[in-house]
Amino acid sequence: MFTAEKIRYTFLKLQPREEWSFRDAGRSQTTAFTHDYHRYPAKFIPQIVRKLIEDYAPSETQVVCDPFGGCGTTLVEAKMLGHKSVGFDINPVAKLITQTKTTPIKPRTLTNHRARFLSYYDNAPQISYNHHARISYWFDEPTITELDKIYFAIKKIKNHNVRRFFLCAFSHNLKNCSRWLMKSIKPTIDKDKVVPNPKESFLQHLDSMIKKNERFYTTLAQSGYTSVATKMYRRDSTKKFPIEQEVIDLIITSPPYVTSYEYADLHQLSLLWFGDDPKHFKKWHHFSNGFLDFRRNFIGTSSKGEKSGDFNSVIAGKIVDDLMEVERSLAVDVANYFLDMKKVFSEMHRVLKTGGKACIIIGNTSLRGVEILNAQVAVEQMQAAGFNKVDFIKREIPNKMITPWRDIESGKFTGMDNPSKTRAYEYEYVVVMEKV
Repeated sequence: MFTAEKIRYTFLKLQPREEWSFRDAGRSQTTAFTHDYHRYPAKFIPQIVRKLIEDYAPSETQVVCDPFGGCGTTLVEAKMLGHKSVGFDINPVAKLITQTKTTPIKPRTLTNHRARFLSYYDNAPQISYNHHARISYWFDEPTITELDKIYFAIKKIKNHNVRRFFLCAFSHNLKNCSRWLMKSIKPTIDKDKVVPNPKESFLQHLDSMIKKNERFYTTLAQSGYTSVATKMYRRDSTKKFPIEQEVIDLIITSPPYVTSYEYADLHQLSLLWFGDDPKHFKKWHHFSNGFLDFRRNFIGTSSKGEKSGDFNSVIAGKIVDDLMEVERSLAVDVANYFLDMKKVFSEMHRVLKTGGKACIIIGNTSLRGVEILNAQVAVEQMQAAGFNKVDFIKREIPNKMITPWRDIESGKFTGMDNPSKTRAYEYEYVVVMEKV
C-alpha cells in the first residue's frame, strides 16, 4: 500500500521517459485514418493508446474500454489492433463522432453517395427549419439558408452509416461557417471573421474524410478487422456503467481536467443545430433547450452545486483545504471533481476482470498558486478502490492538442496574448494500475 507521502515522493522522483514523448510523431501520423474527422479539444495522441494496448492487451480476444470516450481515439486504435471495445461519454456529439470514426464504409459507397448528395442539394426546395434562437446569434441569415440546404440533402441519404458520416462532416463545418473565433475553444465572437462558402467548406472536409475512410477501410480489410465490434454509449461515467462486472480486460482513458473549460460549451453549435430536429436526433433538444442543466452533469464543470463526501485521498483533502484559504468557490469545484472521479474509479474496478489493467492519462496543474496533483490523487483513489500499482510514467508533451497556456488567477485555458498566462501541461502522467 502506498501512503500519501510515498505517492508524493514517488512522483517527485519520476523522470520523463523519452519513448513515451512520441516526439517524432508528426501531424500526418496523429491525424491518420479517421482521427481527424472532427475537431475535438484535449485529444490524446493515438500513439499513446496504441502502445498501451500493445503492452497490456497483446491478445486479440481482449476487450478495451474508455469511460471518457471523447472523440473515440481509444476505440479506433482498439479496432485497428483487432480488439473489441466500448466507450462512454456524456456528450451526444462525442457519441456521433466516435460512431462515425469506428465505422468503416466501402469507398465506392461513399463516392456514389457524394454524387447523390450533390443531386439532392441542387434540387433542394426552399426550406427553412424552425431554429433555436441562438442559431441566429452564431450564423448570419444567408449562411443559415445554405446550411439548411446542405442539411436537407444529407437527410435524404437513406444509408444510416453514410448519413451519419455526412452529418459528422456537417457538424465539424458548423464552426467554420459561424461567427465563432476559429482559434478559440471558448465560445467567442469574431467580428472580423470572413465566413467561407458553406457548401465549398463542407465538401472540402467531406472529401478529406472520404480519403481517410478509404485508408481506414483498406487497412481493416487487409487485417480482417472490419467487423470487430465497437460500442459507444451516451452515459454519465459517474453513474453505473451499462456493462456487467468483470468483462473488460483493459481500460485506457484521459479524464476531463478540473475547471479547464466548460466542456458542454465546446460543441454547442452541433447541439443547437441537431436539437432543432427531434425527429432525427431524439432527445437532443433537451440538451440544447436545457443547456445549463446539461452542462451541470459534466465532470470538471464549475456549474455544479456543492457536494459532500470522503475523497478516499489524503492528497485531495489537502488540496481542497489549501484552496479554501484562497477561494471557496474554486475549492468546491475541485472537491466535486475529486468526488466524481472516486465514483468513476470504483466503476472501473467493477467492470475490469481480475488482473485487468486501468491506464489513466492525466496531467497536474496549479490554480491560484495551489498545486492540483491530479495524478497523485488518482493513484490514491484507485488504490482505495482496489487497484495495485503496475507503472507510473512521466511523459513530456511536445505537441499537446490543447491550448498550452492558463490564466494565473482563474486557472482557465487562455491565449498567448494574455499577460497573466502561465505554461500548462509540459508533462503528463500515465498511471497504470491492476485490479487485484
